[in-house]
Amino acid sequence: MNTYRALSKAAEAAFAQDVFERDFTPAEEKDWLASGLLELVPRTYRALLNNYAAAKQGETFEAAYLVENEAALIQGGHIERVDAEPDDPKRVSAETKPAPKQKKED
Repeated sequence: MNTYRALSKAAEAAFAQDVFERDFTPAEEKDWLASGLLELVPRTYRALLNNYAAAKQGETFEAAYLVENEAALIQGGHIERVDAEPDDPKRVSAETKPAPKQKKED
């Protein structure tokens, strides 16, 4: 599922007036985005590898990936989604969250 925003009154009537999630196939998503009626809304992700270009390992970053690309990056272990804050379920927080602390081994 990806996060989108309607860019016209017709798209708002068909989907939602605010940010919404929808499970489009890759072809459907491409068609809707190409039509100019919807736009991808960035999400917060955490880089899981030390060689990911968008952020250092463990750091969070904002990005808007096509559903097919996001699935490949997540399944490949490159990134993970950072869940929305409980007080704002419609939108992922834009604040960068610190990476979890790792245990020191002596």
